[in-house]
Amino acid sequence: MILQNSIRIGDGNISFAEITECSFSIQKNFVGYRFSFSFKIKPFKQEDSNPVVLQGLDVDLSYQDSGSVKLLGRMINDLHDGFRKLVGYEFSLRKYFDIRTDDFLRLIDSSHRGDMFFEFQILPVFRDFTQHSKSETGSLKISHSDWLRYIGSAELDRFELITIRIPVSSSHLHSPFSEALKKIREAEQQYIRGNWNGAAGSCRAAWRTVLSSAPAGTKPLEHILSSVTGDPRRKEFALSLIKGLHDIQNKAVHFEGDVKSGTPPADISAEDALLCIHWYSAIIGYLSLL
Repeated sequence: MILQNSIRIGDGNISFAEITECSFSIQKNFVGYRFSFSFKIKPFKQEDSNPVVLQGLDVDLSYQDSGSVKLLGRMINDLHDGFRKLVGYEFSLRKYFDIRTDDFLRLIDSSHRGDMFFEFQILPVFRDFTQHSKSETGSLKISHSDWLRYIGSAELDRFELITIRIPVSSSHLHSPFSEALKKIREAEQQYIRGNWNGAAGSCRAAWRTVLSSAPAGTKPLEHILSSVTGDPRRKEFALSLIKGLHDIQNKAVHFEGDVKSGTPPADISAEDALLCIHWYSAIIGYLSLL
């Protein structure tokens, strides 16, 4: 892939080479994922008798997010890279960046709607002199369609990013939503362990915790929707969401079985459990903001 701008390799006064292309790939590793960048270096003509020797590149990796540049960190060298003479023939230097799965997911969430831009702050390291090395900045654009293909090849599960927005005003310090959040986190852990039925059960427990917030003598649904009673359209919308949640809860009970009715348990699939977690998280999070 062609860089947005060439990156000069020099000592502050003289340019010895430039980087104009960079290939990119993603591999899964023991910490999460590894970004691999291979920089193609094109030396300028020099005297073969006393060539400049490139020892390596120090590269800081960043990416563009909504117009701002966010630093990811210092990249690591390929073990096979060594000293290279800048004498006229092209060669490549490979650099890596290891990123944890949760950090990669956050990067995806901020970048998957458009083109991806990686930025490099590159400082060349020469064998015979370093005090005059000058850092240069370059940018690599990955088109939206290509970036989505890279993301798809990573085969990421998305349950790590399930969140609920909790009210923080003092009037809600004793609300049930913080307890409901704990139940959703329990559902996530059940999902990670492969206990699909347990994940659905924890989701229902989160919902029962929200319903328990109604004062004695008050209908739970009316209490939850009390803040939108003056807006018929919003109330109808919120009530439809709650009814849908009840339907899912009842169906999940039938998956797990019901001792009272003599219904035997059935096996929930991973897809069923993950959908329950997303659905309950979204609805409970919405209600917590009413």
